[in-house]
Amino acid sequence: AEARSLQTDLDRIAETANTGSAAGRTQVLQEATLSLLRHPEYWAYGTVKSDRARLDSAEAKFNQWALTERSKFTEETLSNYNNTLADKTQASVPGDASKGEVTETGMTPPGEYIVVTIVVGTEGKMQLPTVNNSEDLRRAISQIGAISSEQLLAVEVLWTPQASGDTLTTDDMLAEYADLKVL
Repeated sequence: AEARSLQTDLDRIAETANTGSAAGRTQVLQEATLSLLRHPEYWAYGTVKSDRARLDSAEAKFNQWALTERSKFTEETLSNYNNTLADKTQASVPGDASKGEVTETGMTPPGEYIVVTIVVGTEGKMQLPTVNNSEDLRRAISQIGAISSEQLLAVEVLWTPQASGDTLTTDDMLAEYADLKVL
């Protein structure tokens, strides 16, 4: 199945989100997880990671995880940070597949994958399931989507490819996201 409708949902969420408030960030998280839950036919790989940090170092840990994930992208074409929308959806330059970069449609076979990463910072402990199959992933996504606005300190929803003409090949995905497990 082609995941363009999921890509469109995530674009809409980013374009309309009020990320400057706790309620807005919670809505982003809930809408993103709901969109994923509505499309289990797109789930081929998955994983969940969690870590605990003291409150005084939690922001640095969150930023480190988000930066690590964002650095896997050749470019970010859509961003909504602190309620500031940046949309750079012009055509991308073809990437270098050996570096795991996104390549433009027409230069390679059609893209097979979209990778969605949700990085959350919460107050309190979360026990997320180990992902070994689709049901484990569904439970993890549901649990993440149920985080309350009182618990949610920060959220970043990242996906690649973002631009509608871009593709993510199997080789690119496996090179950049080697920790994903086949579902």
